[in-house]
Amino acid sequence: MIMSETITKKKNARIASVEFWRFLFTVLVMLYHLEIYYTSGKLFPSGTSAVEFFFVLSGFLIALSAGHWFEKNPEPLSAKDAAAKATQFVWKKVKAILPVIIVTLILHYAMNGGGFSRKNTLDAILNSEWDILFMVGTPFGYANGGCPIVPLWFLTALFVAGYVYTYMLYRKFHFTLFLAPLLGVLLYSFFTLNSSLVLDFYAKMGFMTAGMVKAFAEVALGMAMYSLYAHLSKKKISPLWEVVLTLLMLFSIYRYFALTIKVNSSLDNFRRIVYIMIIILLSFLNKDMITSVLNRGFARFLGSISMTMYVCHYTLCNYFFAVVRALWKNNPMSTYLKELNGSAGGFGGFGGGTINWKIRVCYVVFVFVIALLIHYLVKLITKLLTPKPKAAPPANPETVPAPSAAE
Repeated sequence: MIMSETITKKKNARIASVEFWRFLFTVLVMLYHLEIYYTSGKLFPSGTSAVEFFFVLSGFLIALSAGHWFEKNPEPLSAKDAAAKATQFVWKKVKAILPVIIVTLILHYAMNGGGFSRKNTLDAILNSEWDILFMVGTPFGYANGGCPIVPLWFLTALFVAGYVYTYMLYRKFHFTLFLAPLLGVLLYSFFTLNSSLVLDFYAKMGFMTAGMVKAFAEVALGMAMYSLYAHLSKKKISPLWEVVLTLLMLFSIYRYFALTIKVNSSLDNFRRIVYIMIIILLSFLNKDMITSVLNRGFARFLGSISMTMYVCHYTLCNYFFAVVRALWKNNPMSTYLKELNGSAGGFGGFGGGTINWKIRVCYVVFVFVIALLIHYLVKLITKLLTPKPKAAPPANPETVPAPSAAE
């Protein structure tokens, strides 16, 4: 029993450190979308490509889950059972995210009166089918950029890549892991050779969009990283190596932000993915001092809200600006917060000027609080709608056998 509790604590500790990074990279995407409302003063001009972290992490977790399964079940699954596993991967995430999407769409229409750059509310509502069906960013569902929850393209691409790779892993586990690094490098090379931007997700690349190619490449790189983790996790390290790994983690964090802060989008940014992979790998290994510090309950709590923040933050930009205009009428920053009247959903509707840390911090706190409310609202509604299991009928005393003399 004690051994079981120890293993559970270690497993939870590893998850906690990764949840912190999940939250932090969500914040980077949020700040990027906040800053595109301005014409200057961008701190994260290429911050939207933080989705690289989520793709790599998802690939690693898919392989990790399959690896745990094959430890107890060495035989590969049939095509039908592997497809069921892949469907389960997608459906589990859809059930968790779809209620948040519905709440976010309601907020979107309440604030924007019909959506970005659309005067007709009915047209915008009909266009929301792409969000609900998780088809944002595909050739079918991009809809000329009119989808209310544009960041949803990430989940669309993840579901497709996750389904395919989950199926492959449960059919041919070792062969898929062997193939993963090759797929990652080839697909990433294809993406970079055909895209002038770090994140050109809607551009067509053959029969797929750029975002889909990026997803298949980076999820594969995450799967490839699992093989290294499976080997290193069994090794015991000395205090000297703990220091070395800590320095490696620090260097990776520094290099990632050095390639992100005030660096415009370019192919040179793709070097960041190496440091993202190191951060994820070391977090799961749990053998450096930084990870030990992050292995706390607060990190797990932040991570639990991150997906809700990701889905709703784009819409909450407009709410945030409305609050700022109302509360900071005499603040110089309010002069930059004009009414939304741009033809591209407000992105051209704000004046120039630099955005400061006060605005950034307030926006992150604002989104976090609203996301927290949405998170618990969805949990409450789900609990109320979930039918309670029927209680077993009480045993009839007349039918209960009397205890024997030995008892």
